[in-house]
Amino acid sequence: MNVRSGRTVGRSLERAVEQIRQRLSTHADGVRELDAEMSELLSQRSETLLALARHYLPDLKLETIQGSFVEVRDELLGLLAEKQRRQQDLHDQAAGAQRQVEHEDAELDRVTDELNVKVAERERLEELLAERLRGTEEFTTLSQRALETEQELNRNERRVADVQAEAKTKLPSYEGSRLFKYLYDAGYGTGKYQSQGLTRRVDGWIAKLIDFQSARRGYDFLRTTPELMKQEVTRRRDSFNELMQQVEAIEDRVSDEIGLTEVMRNGQQLGADRDHLVTVVAATQNLLTELQQQLAQLEGRQNEFYERAISRMKAFLERLPEARLERHSQSTPEREDDSMVAEVAQIGDRLEAAEGRGAELGKARAAWDQRLNGLQEVLQRFRQAEFDSQRSTFPLLLDADDLVEQYVAGRVDAQQVWATLQSNQRFAPTWQEQRGPQMPNFPAGDISMVLLKVLTEVAGAAMEQSAGRGVERRGPVRQESRQATGRPPFPNRGFTNGRGF
Repeated sequence: MNVRSGRTVGRSLERAVEQIRQRLSTHADGVRELDAEMSELLSQRSETLLALARHYLPDLKLETIQGSFVEVRDELLGLLAEKQRRQQDLHDQAAGAQRQVEHEDAELDRVTDELNVKVAERERLEELLAERLRGTEEFTTLSQRALETEQELNRNERRVADVQAEAKTKLPSYEGSRLFKYLYDAGYGTGKYQSQGLTRRVDGWIAKLIDFQSARRGYDFLRTTPELMKQEVTRRRDSFNELMQQVEAIEDRVSDEIGLTEVMRNGQQLGADRDHLVTVVAATQNLLTELQQQLAQLEGRQNEFYERAISRMKAFLERLPEARLERHSQSTPEREDDSMVAEVAQIGDRLEAAEGRGAELGKARAAWDQRLNGLQEVLQRFRQAEFDSQRSTFPLLLDADDLVEQYVAGRVDAQQVWATLQSNQRFAPTWQEQRGPQMPNFPAGDISMVLLKVLTEVAGAAMEQSAGRGVERRGPVRQESRQATGRPPFPNRGFTNGRGF
């Protein structure tokens, strides 16, 4: 076969999503290490500044400097600790959401695999059911009679509709004729008529003038025939339903015998489970994305803790700038203070470098977050469209791994990835579409596609439309009957809300 299954393509997307998640996890470890380094540098810087303040005790008023610096140091370290606690809380939530996504993904994979097995079983057993029905003489005889009855029923319904339309058009003209209504209400031409003498002669003249006898026959026909024809339609409909009930009973019996009924019941439950899981997985992934975005924001400069720290440090430095210490050290002959000031400057440089690395990490994190979000959206749409079913196919020329690599490298965006997948995807035809004459294009509903297929074959070209109309007529009645008896329905020609299963 010159195609690859949608299941294979789906797994390529899943692997790529997991690889990006792992990269983001490694990235988060690097951010935490950088936070720890900056915390240590801040602590070293504060200790050196305090030592320098003690050295200048006579001039710089140690009590004032030490008190204010300890206050701002503790406040800054407190803000850092608060930020780290918030990061840890978000990290724990994200880790929990990640574990939930992994669990739900695994469950979705399991259900999808089981569902693909049930689809294959359904295809095989439906084909077997069709063969058994074709080979059952009672079924073919009853089916032929049912189709002939439906054909007559359809003709009668059309005729009733025509007569009703004709009556609706013509009866008002009869009832609007004063001369006709006068003679008709008087019972002219019937035993009910009682007039004598001149009245009788005048009535006779009027009757000839308007051709009353012919008009009365037409009027009576329009008044009574539609109802009589409706009664005949009801009789034929009852006869059709009785025949179809027997046809359907044979189908149900054979379906039970070969195990198709149980496969339908189990498959529909798996289909409902999958539809639910696809929605749940998407919701959990969206939650995980939101938590990762909050973490990314904390790792960058645009967050509440950073703004509060900057504001507090600015107020302190306005009272005690490092430049003042440096100028004071240069004015004294001792070398000890020079080395302490140099150490403060060196730590400041290291802090500035760490902030630069943090900005780079934040920028990289945002880029990878964007890639992850885009690929997750593609995967969600892929699953929602049921492109991961075994019936879903892609040409071998489409290299899903290469397409994902191009996306990760930034050469294509998420919409281009989805458009490529969507334009190359095809669903393999069902057994009904592969074998025998094609069925008429009737709307899908709670009908047996096997029965429609076999009835179409029994009907032949002359009664093909009768087969489709007959199954549709029985749809609501059969649905109600199957629900009452606990039999699985025939919804949407498959096990799920889409076309894949």
